[in-house]
Amino acid sequence: MVTGPFDRDERWTFPQLNSRQQTVFRSTLSEFERYLRSEGRNPRKRIGYADKSVETRVSRVLQVVRWLWEVEDEVSTEINPDQADRAIEALDTDEFRRRDGERYFEGSKRKISNALVTWFEFRGVDWEPKIVFRDEPSKNNSDPFTREEVRLLYETSLTYKSIPKYNDLTPDERDRWYAYLAQELGKPKADVRPADWNKLNENWKIPSLIATEKAAAWRPALVGRMRAGWYDPSTQAIVIPGEYAVKNDSEWRQPLPNEAANTLEWWLEQRSNIAKYDDDDHVWLNRKGNPYSSQNLNYLLRNLMEEAGISERGRKLTWYSFRHTLATYTYEEYRDLKIVAETLRQNSTESAARYVHPTDEMKREVGSIL
Repeated sequence: MVTGPFDRDERWTFPQLNSRQQTVFRSTLSEFERYLRSEGRNPRKRIGYADKSVETRVSRVLQVVRWLWEVEDEVSTEINPDQADRAIEALDTDEFRRRDGERYFEGSKRKISNALVTWFEFRGVDWEPKIVFRDEPSKNNSDPFTREEVRLLYETSLTYKSIPKYNDLTPDERDRWYAYLAQELGKPKADVRPADWNKLNENWKIPSLIATEKAAAWRPALVGRMRAGWYDPSTQAIVIPGEYAVKNDSEWRQPLPNEAANTLEWWLEQRSNIAKYDDDDHVWLNRKGNPYSSQNLNYLLRNLMEEAGISERGRKLTWYSFRHTLATYTYEEYRDLKIVAETLRQNSTESAARYVHPTDEMKREVGSIL
């Protein structure tokens, strides 16, 4: 019997199959794994993939197989071209989704499609996907903020959407502010009370978001996934479960400085008394009660920059700029890309290097070399 690592890994058990089908399917997977390792990258030159890439490609093929088992009446140990076409079309329409219910990003769709191409090459079947997926425009080609701009963004978050004191306004002015409060609080204008004025001015949602962002440089996707239960106040740290991490499947722990920990704890205390969070463990929800998306976060950032008087001046400033900022000044401090990679949770120094930009101090040092 042909054996391989999949036989020894409980992740490669398939309860949908009977005993004989499991034996056949595991054998095929083991052969596919060896094909990828020995010649999968370039069969003509017999160049294979590294072990980590092998496991990832097999996993992507299994994502398709398991999806087909769920949506089709018949369970099979093979994939035929028609089934592959259906899976690709379902990826395109977002019918085929991740196990957590979220849609696949374009880059992930492309990688699943590529894995299927490799599978059919291994099986000696001529197949090409009818739909070509391309990576979404890179969000990483952003520029960093200056240290002063990061400080201004946090200071501005403390006054963001603040409103005048109730007793300082005329009746006409109050009426206009009532309409504004109704929109912000998501309630009818007639239900807005004077006490609601203080609630908005004392809200810690945006300060906690900006304070933790500048400390940890979360990717936008992770901001949207962040759960209140991940925060441990005894250690002032957030523990990210592996299944929720972005571009990484291992758990990691993010300690927070006092400023970020304090604002987060103040916000978590407040959110426990806000109705829209009653059955939702997300740390931050937008005004419509949904987790933040990259678009939401960039819109928020634009508003904060406008209030703070921060101009792009030929730069591209997005939510990803927080990651570029943390990387740039971490490198300026330590001159070590390994520390930058660890700080950003990047898998390699090459990936981390893309976030580092030359600061004025670095440029001055270079200018004094000659």
